[in-house]
Amino acid sequence: MYSFSDEEKQQLLIASMIFVIVELSLLIFDSDFFELFIAGLLILPLFALHELAHKYTAIRYGYPAKFYLDQNMALMSLFSALLPIKIIAPGAVIWFGTPSSRIRANVAVMGPLVNIFMGGALLIISTFLPPSWSRIILFISKASFDIAIFNLLPFSILDGAKVYNWNQVFFFIVFSFTAIIWLFHPRGILGVF
Repeated sequence: MYSFSDEEKQQLLIASMIFVIVELSLLIFDSDFFELFIAGLLILPLFALHELAHKYTAIRYGYPAKFYLDQNMALMSLFSALLPIKIIAPGAVIWFGTPSSRIRANVAVMGPLVNIFMGGALLIISTFLPPSWSRIILFISKASFDIAIFNLLPFSILDGAKVYNWNQVFFFIVFSFTAIIWLFHPRGILGVF
């Protein structure tokens, strides 16, 4: 649980590849093979780094943690690549113990914060690139914000619920910041495509 077994690495890789497939399904009719290949390679770490942030934050607090692939959710996520509404929930980090609500919230928020940081950095980088590369980097940036905003929803087992239950003001700040960027991102609902 404190280590990173080969089985856990394989499960995290499979889940990350499912994330890539679902995200690329948004780009497939609007891109050539080269763009899809580069986007796929660059998208791959987004999900993995999110989950690793949870795992190693829990471990830092002294709680054993492990990534588990949920086969049913993985299949549902894959199937959603064919649908207009995407579901990306192939697995999650499970950790063990009875931490305080503050520690639970800190572990929960680290995954989305990693995606917010990566998405923001890629958004800035995209402004310095030629249009063909900028388009790919913006897509990857948006995918990172997709992970963050979904996980910050204050429902059930999602990260946002743990943060909300600990500190509603902190939750509101992080969620609002992420939602504004997600909505107005150049590839976002209210952004310029």
